Amino acid sequence: MRKLKIAYLTGNDPRDKRTWSGTTYYIAKALQQHIGEVDLLGPVHIPHWLDKLFRAIAKSIRIVFGTEYFAQFSIPLSLYYAKVLRRKMKGQSYDLVCAPSSSSVELAYFKTDLPVVLISDTTFQLVAHYNDPGYKKISWLSRWEGNFLERRSLRRSNLSVFSSEWAAASAIQDYKINARRVTVIPPGANMDSKPELDIIYRKFGNPRLTMLFLARDWERKGGNIAFQALQQIREVHGEDARLIVCGCQPPPGVEHPDMEVIPFLNRNDQADQVRFSEVLSTVHFLLLPTRADASLSVACEANAFGVPAITTETGGVPEVVQDGVNGYCLPYHADGRLYALLISELFKDQERFEQLVHSSRMRYEERLNWDSWAESFQEAAGVAFPELANQV
Repeated sequence: MRKLKIAYLTGNDPRDKRTWSGTTYYIAKALQQHIGEVDLLGPVHIPHWLDKLFRAIAKSIRIVFGTEYFAQFSIPLSLYYAKVLRRKMKGQSYDLVCAPSSSSVELAYFKTDLPVVLISDTTFQLVAHYNDPGYKKISWLSRWEGNFLERRSLRRSNLSVFSSEWAAASAIQDYKINARRVTVIPPGANMDSKPELDIIYRKFGNPRLTMLFLARDWERKGGNIAFQALQQIREVHGEDARLIVCGCQPPPGVEHPDMEVIPFLNRNDQADQVRFSEVLSTVHFLLLPTRADASLSVACEANAFGVPAITTETGGVPEVVQDGVNGYCLPYHADGRLYALLISELFKDQERFEQLVHSSRMRYEERLNWDSWAESFQEAAGVAFPELANQV
């Protein structure tokens, strides 16, 4: 049987594990291992003249209207991406087009007769109206362009794969996409190899309650709440606790003798990958009171090490983190006191905590890994594209 050949459509560099928290890279890897040969068509480099155009538009809108222009949701960028990506495909024979991450810009004006699969964790409608402070001052032009490109790309896609029902519902309700062309597949853990099972037991040898705040954005991921939880656990509940902050720098004045800060770890660097694994193998909880998240890939990674995620009931997070299985989702209004109370109760109840550790690892084994994602993708693509059913 001829091996399926996939055009992997992305403007970003799909080899960079920092793009979309590594998800773009690991989707390509999963497709390569389980579905067929993957041709990475990104990155697409933006020419100087186009960058100058975007800067000029953004400056004009900021001066006149006091709002922000988002070039990543622009029609000129979409047209340029379509032209370059089509040129890269010239002379090649493909069976399927897969477009991950911010695919609306790449896909909106991309013309092809091939079956197209869009892979995403959100829609523009959700992004623009969510709790992310970065979009509070978005201009009317960017809002219009973003929705226009999203609608156009969804309608051009034969199948849209979302990481949650929350995102899938937006595609169906906000953009009137036929539900039969939409499916939900939870993400996997963004790591190169599966941690050995015995690694989940290392944390039991650490007598000091250790929590990990893993994020690039202190404010958006609820860093202040995590910091308050550390204080509450120590001062109110009397636990000898520490907090490891990894991936960002807390704001000035946010300091604590029992808070360790690892500002940056490069997922593309082997030494940093080893250190990342060492941290996850000894912490007891992933503490991430996120204010806005379409999904929570770091919870999948934590679960691989048997680390439960204590996070927020928001966006698509509850479909990754199930209460009592691989962590808990607290209400959005919960402050550090509630996080501290839950973590303290779980840690003091040894039997309950050990059970949660084991079920967290089981959740990763059964669902939150890229092999499982590829298997579900194969089933969905086989239904959507009967002509390729014997190949995918």
